[in-house]
Amino acid sequence: MSAQKKDPKTQLRSAIASEALSKDKMPEEKTVKQTLSGEQRRHLESLGAAWTAVSGIPPHVLIPQVVGTVLKEGATRPAWQWTVQDNEYVLLAWPKEEPLRASVLLQGPKDGQLRPVSAVPLLEGLPNDLTVSCVHPWDEGCGANVGVAMLEEGQPMWFYDPLYLRDKNDLTEAVTHTFLLGALAFGVRKALLDEITITQGPNYEAYAQAWLEANPDKTRLDVPPFKVNVAGKHLIHPGQAFGEYQIRAQVLDVDDCQLEKMPMKILYTRFPFENRPPLNLPIYVAKLNLKGYEPKVGDEIDAYVWFQGRVIDLDTAQASGEAGA
Repeated sequence: MSAQKKDPKTQLRSAIASEALSKDKMPEEKTVKQTLSGEQRRHLESLGAAWTAVSGIPPHVLIPQVVGTVLKEGATRPAWQWTVQDNEYVLLAWPKEEPLRASVLLQGPKDGQLRPVSAVPLLEGLPNDLTVSCVHPWDEGCGANVGVAMLEEGQPMWFYDPLYLRDKNDLTEAVTHTFLLGALAFGVRKALLDEITITQGPNYEAYAQAWLEANPDKTRLDVPPFKVNVAGKHLIHPGQAFGEYQIRAQVLDVDDCQLEKMPMKILYTRFPFENRPPLNLPIYVAKLNLKGYEPKVGDEIDAYVWFQGRVIDLDTAQASGEAGA
């Protein structure tokens, strides 16, 4: 599969990733507030950008190739086969030796002919215990965006579940499951800023009040900028759509993989929390989206990513070996 010219939708997603990682464009305060709250996000029910992030090939060119290859060469696991009422579902994935696979979900009547209903880049994530907060099934397709609680009174963290039709009965609010969670990057770069300036919000108000109390002869106009050192920090901010995030993290380990002839890097990261276990997140990024950057252990990175997760496969939980794929 050779890289070809990107279509307009792909160029739009690339522009979003570039803007998220831009060092020159400073957003307005209102935009920053809206971004941090996630109020501008939408449930973008399309996998085209994810496929392009893997290959650089427009989805309308790539998907027929993916489906044909997976139907011919793909394999499955016991945990990827299930029945709902009179419908059977089988997930085929290829290649079996890689942690990033092309997958096709087949559906059909019991003991009847199965047909392809979706094609997803399937990420092998790391186990994380997460509590379900809410679910947004896609109107078209077989997946869903799943929200999980991370902090009390905080916004849920969202990811796409490609096996939603298998997991849906378990995705009950306030119930905790072990999810395999990973991320696919639209763009990654070495972090550039070690310091940010905060000009509003509760943290700024507390800082300004403390400074004025320590300097009673001064006015609010004299309050110096509130600068925060972000070197070594781990940050996750909502992106343009649910399941997309701007992140800052430290690379703990680096591995290589590939989907057919498309080379990928896996950047292993961990996000610590005060009152819950850390979030372990492998980030898959195509070499073409690194634009010459070679990540190393210890690097601090900025990235724009798409989260994917699923309830841990039973055969993964019970044994380290795989059953067929």
